[in-house]
Amino acid sequence: KTNRLVESCNIFETIINNRSFTSVSIILFMNKMDLLAEKIKHVKLSAYFLEFQGDPHSLEDVKRFLCSMFDSRRRERSKPLFHHFTTAVDTENIKHVFQDVKDTILHDNLRSLMLQ
Repeated sequence: KTNRLVESCNIFETIINNRSFTSVSIILFMNKMDLLAEKIKHVKLSAYFLEFQGDPHSLEDVKRFLCSMFDSRRRERSKPLFHHFTTAVDTENIKHVFQDVKDTILHDNLRSLMLQ
C-alpha cells in the first residue's frame, strides 16, 4: 500500500514535469492543515520519511519539509512554484489564497503583455 503523501508527490511530479506546463506558474495547494496539525501531535513524520530532520511536532518544520519535498520533484526551475497551506473550512484563509491566485494570474498576464 502506497503512502498517500508519496502518491501525491508522484502525481505532482508527473504533472509538473509535463512539457505542457513548462511555461506556466504552478500553485500547489496543501489542504487539511488542521488535520495535519493534529496528526503530528501523535505521529512522527520521520517514521515515514527518514530524510525529515526537523522537529516532528513542529507544524512549521513539517510544512517546510513538505514544500521542499514537492519542490524537489521539479526539473524546470524557470517559473516559480507557489504553495499555499489551506484549511477549506477557514473562509478567511480561502479568501487570502484566492486573492494570491488572482494576483499571480494578473502578474503573469502583465509580464506576458510587456514581452510582446
